[in-house]
Amino acid sequence: MAEFRTDPLRGHTVLINSQRGNRPSEFTLNINTPDDSNCVFCRGHEDSTPPSIEQDGTPDWNWRLFPNRFPAVLEYPSPLVENEFTQTAVGRHEVLVETAHHYAQPHEYGVEQWVEIFQIWQRRLRALYAVDGIQYVHIFRNQGYRGGATLVHPHQQIVALPLIPEVIARRIKIAQHDSTGCQHCTWIERETFDGARMLEKQDEIIAFTAFAPRFPFEWQVYPKSHQCFEELEGATLRALAGILRNGLISLKETCGNPDFNLVLFSVPFRGVGRRLWALDILPRISTQAGFEWGTGVHIVSTPPEEACRRLRANWPS
Repeated sequence: MAEFRTDPLRGHTVLINSQRGNRPSEFTLNINTPDDSNCVFCRGHEDSTPPSIEQDGTPDWNWRLFPNRFPAVLEYPSPLVENEFTQTAVGRHEVLVETAHHYAQPHEYGVEQWVEIFQIWQRRLRALYAVDGIQYVHIFRNQGYRGGATLVHPHQQIVALPLIPEVIARRIKIAQHDSTGCQHCTWIERETFDGARMLEKQDEIIAFTAFAPRFPFEWQVYPKSHQCFEELEGATLRALAGILRNGLISLKETCGNPDFNLVLFSVPFRGVGRRLWALDILPRISTQAGFEWGTGVHIVSTPPEEACRRLRANWPS
């Protein structure tokens, strides 16, 4: 098959072509990583990072949150003469070391560990949106070299931005669109009825392989109703944690433990418009090349319906 698809909730277009998976490749990648003896994120090396914003115990902590030593945006940047094409890169950039165990794998985490991580996200969203000038808070996790991680020790990043990036703005606009009713609710109903991409369904949330994936086996979690992530309560957080854990286990079994990105999308909580959040899980199985960079259209070799069947075959009961 060869088919262009446009994502109804994110707005991008992809090209699905299953024949691309048969291309020959002469390249291999070998990655060597150091042991944990000099890891700045391990216990006992707290002086190698900025002081903690939060942590869950002293000195035997299980997680720590602190400012990034090499931030993408600065809390106190040098003054800049701004114009229509420039803006001072002021903001906050934080690191969440999610476990004290250097070699831990995210698919091994229990439900309660993920719930605790989600609750940290909620606290940081509330705190950072209260900072003057912050327009969007981006939370993400890079797993492995292909996922963009520069250190092995499990960690995440939280970046508070003074603007709403174009990709996020487009997604928010789709969520607020009114001309034909709520696109989000319509699409969730369609995915539930169709079932071809359905991975798991709980009372408040649904997981499915992305209709227009940017990478093979890309999958998503969406709420069934309109909420901000900060508003989620215990039962929903536990259901979300269970789905995420199941999906990461299935991804490991199906695709050989690939590198991936985990990204939270959440409409800023301003009390205006439709509230919405989503989790995107992007396995870094394929490589972006000249076609993707030049056109903005990703070529994907595994149709999401096939990806769903294969992931469901390994989905924990």
